[in-house]
Amino acid sequence: MKKHFNMVGLTATAALLILTTACGSGTDKKADSTQPSATKEAAKALTEITIIAPTYNDVPKNDLEAIGQVNQKLNVKINASYVPSNNYDDKVNVMLSSNDLPDLTVVWDITKQNWTQALQQGAFWDLTPYIKNYPNLSKIDAGIYSALSFNGKTMGVPRVRPQDGHESLIIRKDWLDKLGLQVPKTTDDMYKVMEAFTKNDPDGDGKPDTYGFASYSTPGPQTYLFSMFGSSTAGGISQGWAKDSSDKLIPAFTTPQMKTALTYWSKAFKEGLIVPDYPVMKAQQLKDMFIQGKIGMYIGNIVDIYNSPNMIKELQKTNPKADAVAYELPVAPDGKHYYERSSGNFGQLMINKKVPEDKMKKILELMDYGNTLEGWKQINYGVKDKDYTDTNIPTIVVQTDAGKANQYPNPGQWIPSYFNKYARAENGDMSPEIIKYDHDLVDSINKNSILDPATGINTPTNAEKGADFLKKIYDNEINTLVGKNSLEDWDKFVKSMLDDASYQKLAKEVNDAYKAKTGGK
Repeated sequence: MKKHFNMVGLTATAALLILTTACGSGTDKKADSTQPSATKEAAKALTEITIIAPTYNDVPKNDLEAIGQVNQKLNVKINASYVPSNNYDDKVNVMLSSNDLPDLTVVWDITKQNWTQALQQGAFWDLTPYIKNYPNLSKIDAGIYSALSFNGKTMGVPRVRPQDGHESLIIRKDWLDKLGLQVPKTTDDMYKVMEAFTKNDPDGDGKPDTYGFASYSTPGPQTYLFSMFGSSTAGGISQGWAKDSSDKLIPAFTTPQMKTALTYWSKAFKEGLIVPDYPVMKAQQLKDMFIQGKIGMYIGNIVDIYNSPNMIKELQKTNPKADAVAYELPVAPDGKHYYERSSGNFGQLMINKKVPEDKMKKILELMDYGNTLEGWKQINYGVKDKDYTDTNIPTIVVQTDAGKANQYPNPGQWIPSYFNKYARAENGDMSPEIIKYDHDLVDSINKNSILDPATGINTPTNAEKGADFLKKIYDNEINTLVGKNSLEDWDKFVKSMLDDASYQKLAKEVNDAYKAKTGGK
């Protein structure tokens, strides 16, 4: 699954989430050509910075008071253009092909062929020697930079996102209690809970109208079903890669763990423990079905329970005793926890090579400020006590009606954001006790989460045929899970892929690129 890390929208009374990061302080005092520099004369000159970024609602204005304050603080003039997110890729692709990109561009995926070619042709600044001189950008986790690197070089500033917290088992706790069940610790435990939630009338209405579990398969299957068995890391190429005993990368869908996962879930589907609409289900339907009391478990963000609409509040409208809690996924049959670690970004901010070096450094100064808590709040949420108000949790604010009218938080799309590892585990509706519980849950998940070793890699064959390969993988996974294809059919499919000359070429390219990226390690 393409794990985009989407901003979550809350109600007017709910608190809004900010992505946060621990920021360092101080800079390298040694003078060199890569350091931020500006003479007194240059400092007087206003630097105009043109930007293109996506928007998920209406287009915000450039004359917002908070943006004016940033302009004054940094002696810049921000001139941002916004494109609706569903049209954004098309727009920037046209601008790229016509060599008409602005100074700073939000780029979602540099592994696409046109962006790869542009990078090879030197269309963007190589920021590798510069990042170290910016106190906040230099503190972003090296793994996040690595996931976005191109031929080992830092070609952009990450739009940072949390790496864990998107993969928890959300359960109707009151159903567990009513049926005398414990929180499932193993996949066998989970199966028994699915059976009980489906067959033992957990809602007490005397009707067989509940299901133990729900997932989705549109536009692709929810890969957590497989990764919890240790079979998939859900990367961009062929749904993820794993290391074999010789440290060679192999497609995760070809592993024995994937077949174990398909065996487990196909049995559950056949026995009616999973919502029968699974083949056409979409991600947003999971929360709806949970609130409607139709399902007892699903896998999702820890914060899903409290994001608008707050699931507990909605459930308690009809059942005052209803409760929902996020837990760790059960251990796989080998006794280990497995989670997909996010790459920690939602694309990156790339600087046009047409931009002079001094201006490039000024843009990095703006990005560095946008990576602080102060800068992120100011650009993303506006003027304090006018567009938003603080809470007792530094990373959570309440957007005012005035702030929403000014289209906050849309301006924040063109800065790195303030990294918060707990962003998927915090919400203003949570009590301090719940926040601590959820923070601990993220910390526990982080100990076992795995980043796809092929993250950030693209190959010529994948650019040409990757989409077709991925569709075949998706189709066969879904068809096997719902019983349309047998497990023997799955084995035949895996063999056909491994025997395919084009796929063999792709696998070789992935391994060669991985060795080049890691220095052969």
